[in-house]
Amino acid sequence: MMRECLLVMLGGGIGSVLRYIVTRVLQKNFDLKHWATFWVNITGCFALGFLFDILLKSGVGVHVFIIAGIVGSYTTFSAFEYENIDLIAHERYLEFLKYSTFSCLFAFLSVACGFYFAEFIK
Repeated sequence: MMRECLLVMLGGGIGSVLRYIVTRVLQKNFDLKHWATFWVNITGCFALGFLFDILLKSGVGVHVFIIAGIVGSYTTFSAFEYENIDLIAHERYLEFLKYSTFSCLFAFLSVACGFYFAEFIK
């Protein structure tokens, strides 16, 4: 149990730094204030779908490090929900509806595509 917790902690550090870098690059270079989180979540969901089955077979340590640690901290829906509240608070209701709908739909589709892509290349 202690070993797995350490692996999650190490992976979490990597995932959170990756999230920060990707978010900053998208916000700075593409002026994507809220949508940077959208793209982080979509790419993270794809990675989860793609890697889950592959890593499950590679052993608990690798699976916990990458899935729970790196991917789990890279994609955080808490930031997504905060941004939804921010959009509502600023009365940007249409943007809120688009952002929430697209985030949920594309996250679901990205996980599914990741699973199917992993199956395809096996």
